[in-house]
Amino acid sequence: MRNLFAKLWADDAGIVTIEYLVLGTFLALALIVGVTSVATAVNSELQELANTILTFDQSYSSDGYSTCNATKAGSAAQDTVNSFTLNSVPVTPTQISDDPCL
Repeated sequence: MRNLFAKLWADDAGIVTIEYLVLGTFLALALIVGVTSVATAVNSELQELANTILTFDQSYSSDGYSTCNATKAGSAAQDTVNSFTLNSVPVTPTQISDDPCL
């Protein structure tokens, strides 16, 4: 048995392969740790992007206007999170006239 261990200790065949195997193992472990860190960072950035998109405010309001005999009623919309509601403004009937208001 002692002779076998002495032979194995002195044998250099395959040592380069073992060194490459150890190096590859360390590189694989480092790659796994790196990919995990990148995945965590990407998930964090995507979560921040989603929160930013949810905070977009698309609310608006437009005043009505009138000239001579024409009138345009205003409108408005209020945006809430995940939905929006449209505030309708009642239509006021007007007379259409060919008079150019001179």
